[in-house]
Amino acid sequence: MKDLNDLSQDEGFLSEIINAITSGIFVTDPDHNILMINKAGAQMVGKRCGECFDRKCYEIFKTPLCNTPNCTCRLAMESQTIIQGQTVLLYNEQEIPLEYSARPLRNYKGEIIGCVENFIDITDRLEKDKIIWEQKERLIKKREEDIRHLQDEIMELSTPVIEIWDGILSLPLIGTLDSHRAKIAMEKVLEAIERHRASFVIIDITGVPMVDSEVAGHILQTANATRLMGSEAILTGVGPHIAQVIAQGGVGLENLTVRGRMTDALHFAIGELARKSEQVARATTLVRGAGE
Repeated sequence: MKDLNDLSQDEGFLSEIINAITSGIFVTDPDHNILMINKAGAQMVGKRCGECFDRKCYEIFKTPLCNTPNCTCRLAMESQTIIQGQTVLLYNEQEIPLEYSARPLRNYKGEIIGCVENFIDITDRLEKDKIIWEQKERLIKKREEDIRHLQDEIMELSTPVIEIWDGILSLPLIGTLDSHRAKIAMEKVLEAIERHRASFVIIDITGVPMVDSEVAGHILQTANATRLMGSEAILTGVGPHIAQVIAQGGVGLENLTVRGRMTDALHFAIGELARKSEQVARATTLVRGAGE
């Protein structure tokens, strides 16, 4: 039986070793002639190992890098370093993604006598990466949708429109009031007016710590919009600081009824409803009397 030193120099033994490797391997001389190739590498281009010997590597393997200044074997031998990367193998009008590693081959004197290149088909890996990426994208999208849905729900809860009396709605606002929230509040108020046929809407900002001129403008727009729908807005809970901000911002609230507290606004609205009811009753009586 041969010893290990003899076995390591046996061409058949080396052939058995490289053929046991599932990734493609070939060895070239400085002129790019293939000196050795394993079965996996030859099969990748539909050939047998014997069909590849003493042929240029770029005649067997067609990639965008082959037979160009960016040839991986050329770069490995010139730089005397390992060159790694990814490219595509053109075979049967298909593009097969490859991951490659090229390194210079040296003799016992340390002289570079060729190149060894290892390459592997990464189609399955890229497909799995794509599936993982798509799943990740779907999860991120779902999470963003859930967050938006939660934010909408929180916004809905933070801008409740309540019918506190027949024909009277209340919009109690608590916390920070920005332009976005003020716009949503206006939309909800207008929807509630149409649904309840309300004559008054009490906008209470007692629980709002700060209102800027832009938000004050949205409140005024809400009041004007309610007026166009036949309703009247009453603003309550205006503190000294908010009153100063509104005054300095030049926001005109002449068309907006203002009361100090929610109870004051409710008494005013109930009184107005009663007064209008009496007027309607007197008008009805006069019409009936004129008819008789």
